[in-house]
Amino acid sequence: MMPPAGPPPCGSNKNELRTLIPGPGQDGFDATLAASARLHDRQFHALNAFATGLNAEFIVTDPLARAQIEAFLSGGDGWDFEAATGRSPSTLGTWTKSAGLYAGVGIAADAFRYGVLRDSGADCAEVETARAQLIRGLEAMDTAARIPGVPGVMARSLLRTDLPAAMPLDTIPLFDGNGMPLPAMKNNGTWRADNSGGQYAQLIWEDSMSKDMIVGWAMAFGVSFEVLAEDATFPADLKARLKEDATRVGRALMKVGAEGYDLEIPDADGRVTFNGYLNENAIDRFYLAGADNGVHSIMSLGIVGALSYVSDDAELDAYLSDTLVAQRRLDRSADVNAHLVDMGTVSNYSGYNMALTGAFLAQRYVPGDTAGRLIRRAIRDELYARPEQPMRQPKETKQTFFDVIYAHATQPDGEALNDARAAAMAQGLETLREFPAAPFWDAPRNNCDDDEVRAMSCVLDDGTMVGVLGDVGRNDALVADKPVPMRVRPRSNYYWRSNPYAPNDSSPGSGTALYSGVDFRIAYWMGRWLKQ
Repeated sequence: MMPPAGPPPCGSNKNELRTLIPGPGQDGFDATLAASARLHDRQFHALNAFATGLNAEFIVTDPLARAQIEAFLSGGDGWDFEAATGRSPSTLGTWTKSAGLYAGVGIAADAFRYGVLRDSGADCAEVETARAQLIRGLEAMDTAARIPGVPGVMARSLLRTDLPAAMPLDTIPLFDGNGMPLPAMKNNGTWRADNSGGQYAQLIWEDSMSKDMIVGWAMAFGVSFEVLAEDATFPADLKARLKEDATRVGRALMKVGAEGYDLEIPDADGRVTFNGYLNENAIDRFYLAGADNGVHSIMSLGIVGALSYVSDDAELDAYLSDTLVAQRRLDRSADVNAHLVDMGTVSNYSGYNMALTGAFLAQRYVPGDTAGRLIRRAIRDELYARPEQPMRQPKETKQTFFDVIYAHATQPDGEALNDARAAAMAQGLETLREFPAAPFWDAPRNNCDDDEVRAMSCVLDDGTMVGVLGDVGRNDALVADKPVPMRVRPRSNYYWRSNPYAPNDSSPGSGTALYSGVDFRIAYWMGRWLKQ
């Protein structure tokens, strides 16, 4: 399903189609949920994105500063914390890094939000604010594509050096005095100084882009360009830079590496990133000829599809359509083997998040009716609800992001799926209504005490009874026999990649980290944008 083009001006409602999450004037519109979304948006832009324009956690140890944040969000409706309080956020706390997965979906949420406001007759001042916030995020993504100094290489993360940081600012060079890459053993992220020639002196960047990070950036590329491509109010030079960035990243993935495979994520030191293997013959960080990894297939289609859609580059378009789809049939691989992400109680929910994010992008940006049909079927029957495996599937996990992706994948395949789509969206909306309100602090949560764990039966903090399976989850995590409702789920900086069956904190929260709520924002605004 290729996205529509041609936005109307603000102030006139040109979008009369019903969306997956109803907006104002549509049956079922939830004004309370919309108000909650606005609070999350205000917190995000006033505080979490203050440093870079991108998602980051904000660490606030002073109780008085936390109280001032609470007062700012509850006592007005503005976006500028300093204008409202007389204090810069930089005097309140410290920022963590802006990493690609969370930064990318934050940009995508802003793009969806801007498109919804622009196309639904919102006040022009609101539209202007949303546009400016989106532009700031896109400028930062362009920085992430240029600060490594090597075309096609993107930063895993960014961090400001002139604002208080919650981590060390030490960097190491890309190479030693003999031209050998550092560190000698490739790792999952090393901080580097600006390698662009001095354009970004106030930033450092983390290398070793991983699969989950690049799929986040790809979502930002695809969604933002879908919204702004025909929008004359966006700077033409920004659009041109985004197209160039997407082309470079996409063409870098086309290159065949030393082991004879493409779809490897390159780094600025000339090596493949630590977790940068996306080829369908790769298992984790190694190759097995004929592996037919359906999770990699659907992620690769989504990533390359989004980059190709933005770049409008003939070579990249041909690689997607002729090589990945027509010759290697990655759409069929995904349709048959995407369920490999399902590992039962030891499932890695980061894997589910990567696969379903990639699948959404593939459905949205890979051309061709056959590919679209197979991708939609892979989402429905391989990733969301495997017919032969009724237990512990995303269908039951109450992860709104997955519910919205599934609901979108039921179209345009007929009325037979209307009930399933409605059930998914009802569940997804229930989860959003139970989502922690802004300000979203990392408050500790332990539903099950030691006696309940030993008894293998636990009453959650809301009175829900669950069975306790023991320390049988991924990394020996304690898991229950059913998903924990969002209203009592342990806090997470991104719920859609966290284990929904975990009743207790894996590491205790301190109540001092202000989580961005970007998981709420991407699910809500995506549902407000996508049509039924």
